[in-house]
Amino acid sequence: MNTNKLRPVALVIMTLTALAGCNDETTYIEQPKQIEDPARQLRSVFDGYQEAIDTLDSTKFGQITDQMASSRQAVDRMYLDKLENIDRSALSDEDKIYYDTFQFDRNIAIRGASLPNPRFGTFDIPITHFKNDITRNAKKAGAEQKTSEDYHKHLQVIREFTAWTNNLHSQYNLGMVDKTQLPKVLITRLVSSTKEVLEVGNDPYGLLKFGLNDIEKHQNQYDEDFVREYTKAVNDAQGAVTGLITFLETDYYVNNAREESGDKTDTNIGWGDLPNGQAWYQWQLDRNSTTGKPAMELNQLGEDLVADAKAEMIRVAELVVKKRSATPTADWRDSNSGIVSERQFNLLDQNGNINLNEFFDYLNTEQFFFGRDGKNVSGTEYAELCQAASDQSACESALVDYNTFKHDANDVVAKYFKPIKTDYTIVPIPANREGYDGVGSYGSNKFNLNTHPDYSLQKWNVSTLLLHEAAPGHHFQNAYSIEYPPADKPDYIKNVWYTAYAEGWALYTEWLGLEMGIYGELNDEGKPTFLNATGMCKLDLDYTTFQGGIYTDAEECNALQYFGSLNEAQLRNMRLAVDTGIHAKGWSIEEAQKYMQANSALGDGDIESESYRYAAYVGQAVSYKSGFLVIREMLDKAQSELGSQFDWAAFHDQLLKYGDQPMEVVETSIENWIKAQK
Repeated sequence: MNTNKLRPVALVIMTLTALAGCNDETTYIEQPKQIEDPARQLRSVFDGYQEAIDTLDSTKFGQITDQMASSRQAVDRMYLDKLENIDRSALSDEDKIYYDTFQFDRNIAIRGASLPNPRFGTFDIPITHFKNDITRNAKKAGAEQKTSEDYHKHLQVIREFTAWTNNLHSQYNLGMVDKTQLPKVLITRLVSSTKEVLEVGNDPYGLLKFGLNDIEKHQNQYDEDFVREYTKAVNDAQGAVTGLITFLETDYYVNNAREESGDKTDTNIGWGDLPNGQAWYQWQLDRNSTTGKPAMELNQLGEDLVADAKAEMIRVAELVVKKRSATPTADWRDSNSGIVSERQFNLLDQNGNINLNEFFDYLNTEQFFFGRDGKNVSGTEYAELCQAASDQSACESALVDYNTFKHDANDVVAKYFKPIKTDYTIVPIPANREGYDGVGSYGSNKFNLNTHPDYSLQKWNVSTLLLHEAAPGHHFQNAYSIEYPPADKPDYIKNVWYTAYAEGWALYTEWLGLEMGIYGELNDEGKPTFLNATGMCKLDLDYTTFQGGIYTDAEECNALQYFGSLNEAQLRNMRLAVDTGIHAKGWSIEEAQKYMQANSALGDGDIESESYRYAAYVGQAVSYKSGFLVIREMLDKAQSELGSQFDWAAFHDQLLKYGDQPMEVVETSIENWIKAQK
């Protein structure tokens, strides 16, 4: 047999089989080895691993089974061994980052596949409304193609989608056997979001038929047999999805989903309630936070940070009382009845202290929301773009404000970074996704903004959300690693992604807004004074009309935009407590929502979507603050040790140019960079 022609997976299988049959009496004759450069060895391991994984599963949508998870684990173990045979000390500091990242990846994957029900280790099971791969994959399967040749090739993609859907159906069946079902509160949202997104026009399965509709419009270009074949493939896909949805909303929901009522009061809806659930949840935390902190430690950290954040919120409230009064009035929407009526807010208690809960309510009055403030905005340059949103006026109004701050932020950010050439655009989330996608996201140089009046952030959150999602947040993170890559960055590293790094960076950039003077000059304690700000609240603005006249002057405008930063930071503090509360302590959705209402000024719609998100997107919520705290710790260390030699642009360059890394690898990277600067 000529082993030189064997694919990597075949070599894995042969090696594992050979090892299984070895005994202590086997004699090996070690052959002379040619010493290879460690850097080349490292890249050879990366390339070999990727080829092995691609060979193992070459399907478009991936195979999700316990057997596939076990096969992937065999590959992970083999290539981890290969990696650890490389002399790490002989690598450059850059290559040590790549070495450590690959090592972390393999170890976390091996741990996941070693637990019971290893299909959970794919990060894709169970599918929920927040990461709905049913609709995402359906969109790919149903997409229009450019040429006839492309359509012939795409037939296989549609068939693979059908196979993937049928397999997913079987995995949910298997979950019923081993008691690893989703709770009813998540099944309800999964089914409703799937149906809503699949429907295009009046066709419940229109998302699957864009390509087929295009073929039918140009039938003269295609052979009749091919049209029939393509139609059958689409019909088969539709049948598979129909079968899955019907199963989920009937037999699975009625007889097998966890909990009884299926409403917000159900407890033990988290992963911790599953068989082996606490071990699985800790694995999810480790994968997402990349810090190794146990669930209860993260929970306590969240509780402590939530308490600390309230002091600055009180300072902002005191300024608002000074500017306005202790008893302002505004239109208020009752969360139960939906009725809007004028309400007086008592911002001071009987002892003359700030009543934060009243202040939170005041900042959620109708005047602070686009589309609920009674203003009609139309005819802006964003009119056409906003046709995708559910509320044209709210969308245009929001895009005017966000784009105004975009211009201001770009000028300030330039002082802290190397220049970025790639620009981004701000686009509204489509109407059919507004209820499921959260308040904002970033991807492909687009800042996706939720402009639905009931699911969007308040006007005083404009600065914070743009800093987080765009510049210098996710957009800079993405563009920087592309525009300023290291000289020999391996392809494997270009494709890794860590929530703690990505979201920790975005939360760090929210904090960086303070350093950049977005909310005013800083006092001796590093807190903004709300004076001479570099952000959106300019002295020469007409505050009777700016954002609908919600501020008395620039100082109050800066204070409330700063409150937005505090409130978003508080959201991330609460995520530590709420994620662990749901999945480790057995909280219900209702408990999570009450906790967030008591400790922040988040709107009802935001709290609604966020609470279900934490239940569905297991462990991801802890990543934000976990990553942020590591970056801040490394910043403090760099500034302390380098003193006058510290340079913002150079520090950010070291953080960003390698792309995503586990936070424990970030620590090593920055420590090595600090040593090199001395």
